[in-house]
Amino acid sequence: ELAEALRGHLQHINGVTIYGPEAATQRTGVTSFNLDGVEPQEVASLLDSAFNIQVRAGLHCAPRIHDALGTRHLGGTVRVSVGPFNTAADIETLVAAISQLASSFQQTG
Repeated sequence: ELAEALRGHLQHINGVTIYGPEAATQRTGVTSFNLDGVEPQEVASLLDSAFNIQVRAGLHCAPRIHDALGTRHLGGTVRVSVGPFNTAADIETLVAAISQLASSFQQTG
């Protein structure tokens, strides 16, 4: 439910590209995304330093899928994993942070 909520919110943020299957039955609690024009490592670093949110950025030990997705040249994707200790408030906090980053990069872009 939390991963679905995250994906639903991210779809409405300008500049966010979400990767993975469209069908909910084919997805897991992991969401991968990128912000247009921003390296995934920079997004992850900003989420950590400015918002105290930890995510993982990179090729995630799967460089061939990034070739297929066309994200290898970007350095991969930002990956968010939802676990049993996450809450709806955590998702709201993450979405607000990503929205703020997306807006700031659109203004400076």
